[in-house]
Amino acid sequence: MFALVAITSPFQSARADDYWLEFQPLQPSAHSELSLSLWLGRDFIPEAQQAIEQARTVALRHITRVADTDLLPRTRDGVLPRLRLGEPGGHLLSLERDTSRVQLRARTFNRYLENEGLLAVLAERRRAGELWQRANERYTRYLKAFVQVGEVADGVSTRVVGQRLELVPERELAGLKAGERLGMTVLFEGRPLANAQVEAFTRGPGAPTPAQVASTDSGGRVELQIAEAGTVLVRTVHMQRCVGCGDSQWESFWSVYSFAAR
Repeated sequence: MFALVAITSPFQSARADDYWLEFQPLQPSAHSELSLSLWLGRDFIPEAQQAIEQARTVALRHITRVADTDLLPRTRDGVLPRLRLGEPGGHLLSLERDTSRVQLRARTFNRYLENEGLLAVLAERRRAGELWQRANERYTRYLKAFVQVGEVADGVSTRVVGQRLELVPERELAGLKAGERLGMTVLFEGRPLANAQVEAFTRGPGAPTPAQVASTDSGGRVELQIAEAGTVLVRTVHMQRCVGCGDSQWESFWSVYSFAAR
C-alpha cells in the first residue's frame, strides 16, 4: 500500500522549476500533424514556453513501435519540429538536456533538499559538517512525453529508453482514465531506485491538482492516482555526491514524464 499525500510547501521559493514537453492536440488522429512545445514552470503551472537550444540538447528522439528517430537534425535553434503521425499507435518523445551548474546558499539548498525529499543528502551534509556551507550542484534533465493515436496499444508508453534517471509506467498509457491508479518504476542507471520521492500533477480545464507525493519501495515502484482527465505530469529527482566534478560537490538528475488521461 502506498500513501498518497497532497502537499503545500511552506518553502515555495526553494522549490525547483521543471521542464516538460507537451503535445497538441492531446488525442490526435492518424496521419495528422502534431505540435510539440517545451515548457518551464513549477508545480505543473506553465510559466514560460522555452525555445529549444541545440547546444544544450544532447538527444531528442521520436519512438514508435517500428522506429526510433533522431529529431536533432530536424531541430533548429528556437524551434521544435512538427511531427507528421503515421498509423495508429503510441508516440514517445525522449529529450535529454546538457549538464548545467548552480550555486545555492546553504539555507536555500537545505530547504530545496527538504522539498524534493532528498533527506539522505541533507543528513550527509549534516554529518560532513557542511550544513551551513554554500552548495555547488551540477544537474541534468531527462524528459519524456507520450501521445496515443487511436486505440491500438503497442507497448511504446512503457518502453525503457535508457535515460540515466527514468520514469517507466507499469501499464499502457493508452486509454488511461481519470480515477484509475498507475504504477510507475523509477530507474537510475538501469536499476530500480528505492526511496525516491515521486510527485504527480493533473491539469484539466483549470489549475493543476495539488501534488500527490509518494516514495518508491525497495523495487523502485510507486503507485499514483489519476485525479482527473487532462494532462498528467509525473516527476522525480535523484542526487548524489559528485566525485571528480571539479567545484561541484553534488550532482542531481531530474526526470519528468507527461501524458494525457481521458
